[in-house]
Amino acid sequence: MTDSRPPMELTCDEVRDLAAGFVLDALSADEAAAVRAHLASCSDPHVEIDELAAVLPVLGESVPVIEPPAALKARIMEAAEADLEGRRAEAAVAVAVPAPAAVAPAQPAQAQAAPAQEPIPLRPAARAGASPGTWALRIAAVLAIALLGGWNLLLQGQLSQARSYQESVAAVLDAAAQPGALTAVLTPEGGSGPSGFAAVESDGSVTLAMQALGPTAGDEVYEAWVIGGDGVPVPLGGFQVGNAGTAYFEATGVPAEAGVVLALTREPGPGATTPTLPIVSSGAAG
Repeated sequence: MTDSRPPMELTCDEVRDLAAGFVLDALSADEAAAVRAHLASCSDPHVEIDELAAVLPVLGESVPVIEPPAALKARIMEAAEADLEGRRAEAAVAVAVPAPAAVAPAQPAQAQAAPAQEPIPLRPAARAGASPGTWALRIAAVLAIALLGGWNLLLQGQLSQARSYQESVAAVLDAAAQPGALTAVLTPEGGSGPSGFAAVESDGSVTLAMQALGPTAGDEVYEAWVIGGDGVPVPLGGFQVGNAGTAYFEATGVPAEAGVVLALTREPGPGATTPTLPIVSSGAAG
């Protein structure tokens, strides 16, 4: 049967709220279609969609890969087999136990006999609300149990570090989704080393998430700089880094102009007014 529901109509603000889910392909079919329809007819360019899409490749490279325990596959198979056996037992019970007979009031002798009761089906009825999504959640639960059973202290530490960095990434994405915000991907000159990305909002505030930084010692800090069209580095502030190698930094005073460069240097102490070369990581906002 043809779906007769009217299409969803979204406002610009609603599209901005759904931008992250749209870029990540996490919306329902109706929501995604409504966003596409709005983008096709709206005079606003909705640059937040393009900006968030530009960040996705960085996200794919920024999440640390955690090796699963060697016995993970066996645990998953054991858990799946146990779940299957449980379902078989439930099905056997449903077939073996007849439904309780209904107690009916006495009927006159000449009344017509009631139709015979339909036989109980051999296959148990589907549970209310069962759906492919429910099965996906069950599989995810089995995986989570197996993983939790196999993690050692090292893996727990890696997970904590990954979560911390992902929370920083989420904060940057929130800032990047604001109207008029610019994004910058920071990379080292050599191609490998500290990397991350930042969002510069229209009010000049900057939010920065970094990974793979070497830990600081003593008074050492990483200093953030902004370099405008005049080529003069202006310090934004410094921060220290622990063994995890990740950092989250916020500052103000950054020109919200495409082309401004954000850079990091490693300084012997706070309060630097001139960068100490080499530049650890840098990127232009756009």
